[in-house]
Amino acid sequence: TASTQWALSPLSLTIGKNLLLILTWYILSTVLSIFNKILLGKEHGLMGQGAFPAPLFMSGVQFGMQFLLAKLVFFLGIVQRTSKPVMTWVEHFRTVVPTGVTTALDIGLSNMSLVYITMSFYTMCKSTVPVFLLLFAFIWRIEKPSWELAGVVGVISSGLLLLVEGEADFHVLGFSLVMTASCLSGVRFTLTQVFLHGHHGTVALGGPLEVLELLTPIMSATMLLLSLAWEQLWVVLPVSPYFASLNSMAITCLIILAGAHLAFFMVWTEYQVIKETSALTFMIAGTCKEVVTVVVAVIVFGDRFGPINGLGLGVVILGVLLFNWHKYRRMITENPLGTARKHRQVKDEDVEASPQVELEPLVITASSNLIPGAAGLSN
Repeated sequence: TASTQWALSPLSLTIGKNLLLILTWYILSTVLSIFNKILLGKEHGLMGQGAFPAPLFMSGVQFGMQFLLAKLVFFLGIVQRTSKPVMTWVEHFRTVVPTGVTTALDIGLSNMSLVYITMSFYTMCKSTVPVFLLLFAFIWRIEKPSWELAGVVGVISSGLLLLVEGEADFHVLGFSLVMTASCLSGVRFTLTQVFLHGHHGTVALGGPLEVLELLTPIMSATMLLLSLAWEQLWVVLPVSPYFASLNSMAITCLIILAGAHLAFFMVWTEYQVIKETSALTFMIAGTCKEVVTVVVAVIVFGDRFGPINGLGLGVVILGVLLFNWHKYRRMITENPLGTARKHRQVKDEDVEASPQVELEPLVITASSNLIPGAAGLSN
């Protein structure tokens, strides 16, 4: 029949595969957000042991585990390396180190903010990343100021003010941490474009797992040093129920390992979504994911979500959509390859060459996730 033929056509199979990828991305991202909030939130904790006492330490260890997972995937031949770049120390410090440090600080401060604020408020605040992205793009002259972009900044900023006004459980430190993390997201997105996308003829860093392999040692070292300076591990860990006995320590290691695996596979899935769909599809899916995360937070954690919150979220999403539309038009203008991606499968090297990867760097969330995606860094 005609319906059977359509169901088996290449177009329908591609649509089905892409929907499955997006659904998997949503599930992994949402589960990771819930996992982090339960483990780190001061009103929560696992197995009745209260909140985990050292969020930065946990992030640093998980980055190290992700480095080992990337090595394992390459060793087993599950993924083939796309390149073997040879970098000088100068190139390494100009590209890998700044991006790794800012990414680590972004993720670490994001995790710390979850100790104090609700998951829904966290998600909504992280949606304001385009404001900081544009700010640093103006500073480094990647973008030229225009009334259109000023309007985008104004819309998102207005939405943020409404979100703060409508937040019933507002916490100054938590808000400061998540907005600092959002600012750092803007820095690292811009560093990615300047150092990895904007300089033609420089050494390509390869695919997403190769980028993860390069960045995670820097990220792990940054987080562990910051943890030693801030969290006083020698004080908090010995008295924490998470490290009270050998059994507790073993369970805690498994918990941290589970979080590292969730983040690793979310990064991988996010890259596949970027690779298999058009840039516009990815951007719309990413915006919708913010709404899904907020709804899940309200259902799972009972976050209070009033009319002002709803209005603020709507205004922020409108601003993000306007920003994404601006980036999409610019991408089409600069690289017509993006228009054809919607209807055909592309090679990995096409993905690496496309400027769309700057839109959502991995080890990314999106604004969204505590371990946001690193695919964007692969360019």
